[in-house]
Amino acid sequence: MTVHLAARSISRPALGTLRQAPFAARVLAAFEQACDLVTPNGQVIAVVTLHIGDGPLSIVVEAGAGVVGMVERDAPVELNGDTLRFGHLEITLKDALMWEPCPNWSAMRTRQQDIVKNLPTLRAVALSHAPADSLLAALDTTNHVVPTCGGALADSPGACRADRDPRQRTLGYEAKNLGSGWEGDGTQLKEAAAHLAGRGIGLTPAGDDFLAGVLLWVWLAHPAPEPLCHTLAEVAARRTTTLSAALLRAAARGECDANWHRIFAALSSGGVAQLAPAVQQIVAHGATSGADMLAGFLWVAAG
Repeated sequence: MTVHLAARSISRPALGTLRQAPFAARVLAAFEQACDLVTPNGQVIAVVTLHIGDGPLSIVVEAGAGVVGMVERDAPVELNGDTLRFGHLEITLKDALMWEPCPNWSAMRTRQQDIVKNLPTLRAVALSHAPADSLLAALDTTNHVVPTCGGALADSPGACRADRDPRQRTLGYEAKNLGSGWEGDGTQLKEAAAHLAGRGIGLTPAGDDFLAGVLLWVWLAHPAPEPLCHTLAEVAARRTTTLSAALLRAAARGECDANWHRIFAALSSGGVAQLAPAVQQIVAHGATSGADMLAGFLWVAAG
């Protein structure tokens, strides 16, 4: 039986992907609150529920948990006018509002000092909500890596238990290279991006999520963010999953989800009381994906 859904919003990049002619896609993966579609050239559209909300790749639909996830992997996707069809779903796009995933980076860069002043508050709030097995939980108050099995980063490979994912044992080293390469010619940054890419498990490995957070800080603080972000994302995209590559490229364009918009607004305006709900929503994203992205942002921001 066909389930008819109405799209509430669609991101500008997702709309651009749909407008490519001829449009073709298949189901990449399906979850309780999201279904990811992929085109032949690797562009991703995420059909998500209101629970997840607006993101750089998203079409937000009004649906209950599980509805968008009941489709088979590799099912073909059809676009007929303003109607998107795949599996048992038929999504009407005509009334969807376009959502812009890029914050006003120019305006935020003029408020960089205010943002930096409020970073300790963000850090404290983030650490208080960090999942125990996330990269975020591995950051201590001095921005070093806690050499313990409790976090996914470690100062040395021997600091992790043998039953941890061995690819995560080197994340601490690569994160340090990101920090030390910030002021250089970019060689260390690219090497770190290459080694972080794909490290960890899942459709968006922890190393990629960490790097996506770094890219957002680059947009805020680096004198030439666009070329540097593009280079780092392309280095990483060749070494990771299709979904993670699409999200890295979005972060490299300065795009992020609505909760990151709320964090930036709170940091730049001094409305730090708004940080906690936004952080909680980010940390709730995926198993540790949102927390790992926050870790990357806070790591490189602390310099």
